Amino acid sequence: MANFAVVKGKRLRATLVDACGMPLAGPRSRLVTSGFVTLKASPVMRDADDIEQTNAEGRVCVADRTPPERKWWALSIELCGVDTDLFNMLLDWEVVTSWDGKPIGFSDQKEVPSDTGVAIELWSGVGSDDACDVPTTDDILVGAGGDLVLPYGYLLWPVLKEAQVGDVEIGSKASTFTLSGITAAGTRWGRGPYNVMPTDVDNTPGRLLTAIKQGQHFRSFRTTIAPPDVTDGACPLVLPSPYYGATAAAIAPDQPDCDAVASNEIQTVALTGSPTGGTFTLTFSGQTTANIAYNAAAAAVESALEALSTIGTGNIAVTGSGPWACEFVGDLAGVNQPLMTGSGAGLTGGTSPSVTVTETQAGGVYS
Repeated sequence: MANFAVVKGKRLRATLVDACGMPLAGPRSRLVTSGFVTLKASPVMRDADDIEQTNAEGRVCVADRTPPERKWWALSIELCGVDTDLFNMLLDWEVVTSWDGKPIGFSDQKEVPSDTGVAIELWSGVGSDDACDVPTTDDILVGAGGDLVLPYGYLLWPVLKEAQVGDVEIGSKASTFTLSGITAAGTRWGRGPYNVMPTDVDNTPGRLLTAIKQGQHFRSFRTTIAPPDVTDGACPLVLPSPYYGATAAAIAPDQPDCDAVASNEIQTVALTGSPTGGTFTLTFSGQTTANIAYNAAAAAVESALEALSTIGTGNIAVTGSGPWACEFVGDLAGVNQPLMTGSGAGLTGGTSPSVTVTETQAGGVYS
């Protein structure tokens, strides 16, 4: 049986996730901070229902009760000051940048994001009495024991969503800022993208030994893996591979440096069968372009792709005149993108003309 106190917050890590807890790999998807004052987690319960039926005499003939049930947790994080990247991750507020592109503030919005969220991990101390185990062998004198191995409390909420900012009071004392939201089941978090618990007697850091299960909103345990270092704002996130299933990687890869730059996804579109006329279409993330001429200029292909809401203006650059090289840039830069598909049903001439799309450079690769 594990017994440990939760004393002093050491680190807080936030990771961008979807509404079900799947980590969203990208150039600004994780951050670690010690700049929080408190984190409060309150379970929100469905009250028990009393079931009662009386008979014709007015006496109770049936009496029962449904048990209470946890619906979600309400989380409230009080911050020492403004963290523009954390505000952006939780609230989806636009980041205000300086002349040289550095984040210096934010602008609010009326919508509260619900399709994405943030996984919250917190490391705490365990109290001085719990920090020192009683040795039973001399192993502590050499090897892994020679390193400073101390216990920590580890608390995980795989999905915090519908975040809101609390009241902001400006006065003679230092102001703090509060972000609050509710949790959701985090089954897609799986075993997580980080090494947070020991996997063997040598204290080798690894992923969660068991995945987050359906209906679970919160997990906490004692660990001897030290918390991560504080980051300078939001940093790139890469995922273990395989991520899910029985063959999932037991140990997550090291995360890139915060200033690392990932490769952009480049996909090449080519027409086969030597068409002499007609049109073709491209499909990306469930959306299909308007008809594109078989001999279209790069600008025409680019415009057709930018018209898709799954891509958008300024997020793809097309070069060439057939084949066409399509580089994902802007908001889609530095991320591995799904492969486009093409349809050559509208092409004419040649011999069985068709459209092929190949990945010529994977996105999200850090060198």
